[in-house]
Amino acid sequence: MTTYQGPTAHVELTTGDVTFAAPPETFWLAYRGSVAHSMFVPTTDPKGIDDIDLMGFTFGSRENYFGLHEWGSRGTKEIKDGPYDVVLYEIRKAFSLLLQGNPNILSMLWVAPEFTLTREPAAQEIIANRKLFLGKHVYNAFAGYAHQQMEKMETRDPHELREYLAVTVEMKYRGIHPNHKGEVFPEPARDTGEENDIACWDSEKLRAKLSHYQRKGENLGYMGDKRKRLVLEHGYDSKNAAHLIRLLRMCVEFFETGEMLVKRPDREELLAIKRGVWSLGDIKDLAAILFSKAKAAKEVADMPDGPDHAEAEKLLVRLIAERLAL
Repeated sequence: MTTYQGPTAHVELTTGDVTFAAPPETFWLAYRGSVAHSMFVPTTDPKGIDDIDLMGFTFGSRENYFGLHEWGSRGTKEIKDGPYDVVLYEIRKAFSLLLQGNPNILSMLWVAPEFTLTREPAAQEIIANRKLFLGKHVYNAFAGYAHQQMEKMETRDPHELREYLAVTVEMKYRGIHPNHKGEVFPEPARDTGEENDIACWDSEKLRAKLSHYQRKGENLGYMGDKRKRLVLEHGYDSKNAAHLIRLLRMCVEFFETGEMLVKRPDREELLAIKRGVWSLGDIKDLAAILFSKAKAAKEVADMPDGPDHAEAEKLLVRLIAERLAL
């Protein structure tokens, strides 16, 4: 990790044979997700399935503000390359998400210095004014995300996971998987069971089945093979479980203190959940308690109902004007 030591003109990270270079218009770049939470488990670990997640804020060019050129896709650029999973927001899009109370982007306002890669004066001003984005409206986003994690935690169909894995292994062995790069894979074990007939499928049927699962998106298609195996091993998705408990605790803390504890003081307990040490029943019991605590904390919080849109917009206009020397 890189310790923040002041504005950085250029950020370049290398892991293995993959290098990520931040676009020059990036004025704020930091680790997010498991790294920022101090819960990163590398893929070299038997239980490790984490990407290196980054989030950045950028300024657009004059053409983006006064011409016909859009920055990214509606103000967003996503870059996925090897271990790097990067999302960049043009400053107007970033402010829009901050005002909506999105917990993922609000975390940027409290990310620890040691997980910050570059933070120019504009970023420091946003942090200095982070009170503009506070409000009880954030509860809905926190609770919504937590409910999503709880649903995903238990909705992985074991039959689908086993079949998806078997299809992937068979296609890689035959050299017809879309991600195949010429590697030679050993012949899959031909165990008896519900996936045994996959060895008899022709290539067209294998491709159709793979496409079917990939279309399942957030519920199944995006999961790597290692994560699928861990879900089968634990009987539930332990990564979703750790997200669930972390989100609820951060929600309680946010309404009790007015700040987000992004770098987790409870990392060891959360890592135990992430590694599948906890039973599903214990996780659900704790989640029920935390849902109640979060709602109660929101009700008594010394916080406005919503953010200060007017002052946030003034700050946004000023920062853009200063950047463009208007």
